[in-house]
Amino acid sequence: MPVGPGGSGGGEWAVVCEDLTRDFGGARALDGVTLTVPRGTVFGFIGPNGAGKTTTIRLLLGLIAPTSGRVRVLGRDLPAAGADVRRRTGTVLEDHGLYEGLSVRASLEFAAGSFGLDRVAAAERVEQVVDALGLADRLDERPQHLSRGIRQRMAVARALVGRPELLVLDEPTNGLDAAAAAGLRREVLDLVTGGTTVFLTTHLLAEAERLCDLVTVVKQGRVIASGTPTELRRGTSVRRVRVEGRGVVNAAATALPRDAWTAVGREGVTVEVEGLDEVPVVVAALVRAGAGLHRVEPEDQTLEAAFLSLISDDETPESVRLAADGVTP
Repeated sequence: MPVGPGGSGGGEWAVVCEDLTRDFGGARALDGVTLTVPRGTVFGFIGPNGAGKTTTIRLLLGLIAPTSGRVRVLGRDLPAAGADVRRRTGTVLEDHGLYEGLSVRASLEFAAGSFGLDRVAAAERVEQVVDALGLADRLDERPQHLSRGIRQRMAVARALVGRPELLVLDEPTNGLDAAAAAGLRREVLDLVTGGTTVFLTTHLLAEAERLCDLVTVVKQGRVIASGTPTELRRGTSVRRVRVEGRGVVNAAATALPRDAWTAVGREGVTVEVEGLDEVPVVVAALVRAGAGLHRVEPEDQTLEAAFLSLISDDETPESVRLAADGVTP
């Protein structure tokens, strides 16, 4: 059983939420959420705006109390043990809460010290993190003089520097360039190898697919799907089929709706279908339109396609933009 740095144990689960609800006035932000996050994993928590993601994070940090249900993080019941859990947790939230009067170096060394690193170890760890995130030339600057993107890098560095037991990342790559985002991914995976548990929300579903061991999808305060990225991709109704052959692109243009297929080279198309039972219908239509087919092969869909399928009864791809919760009071 992996146990995060600090070694206080608390069982195989870093996070346990049981039938969790949270009301704000007459509005219910969370409605019976149950989830478990194994220690030493990257856990993706995704959903559209207003799904309850930010409310859940605030509950996991002991910043608010549930209306009903139970929250247990790092072996401690919340919100009573909130101060202890926050001492053992690195966070990147929408409100960075940076110390505006301290330099980047001083802020990061202070954060490392709060996790128990001595001055030498803190300085070494700060150097590692700032190199990974491209902050080495900013160490003597203060946050008020930094751009939004650099402030985001600093917030990420502060969360990583102490090698916390739990790392809560709410849209961590917002404002990061490609190099800094790659550095963040490397550091996250390094921490997980060392036993850290990561609780991640992101609007970049390709990133979630790349990093996450497990994913839970929430919608309107309820859990609607959970599993590995592979299980979620396979468990939803939308499928894609690759069809190759002579004249298939022209045949698709004639026989299929334009938004249902994409050309792949000169002799291939990828077609979206509602389940594999629709494949023979597509094949017959292409053949009637003059295609000489030599290959028909189902393709694994992306996590993004699975997500859109899961929430499609009242969301459209154009309206979906995963981000911080946005509706939580």
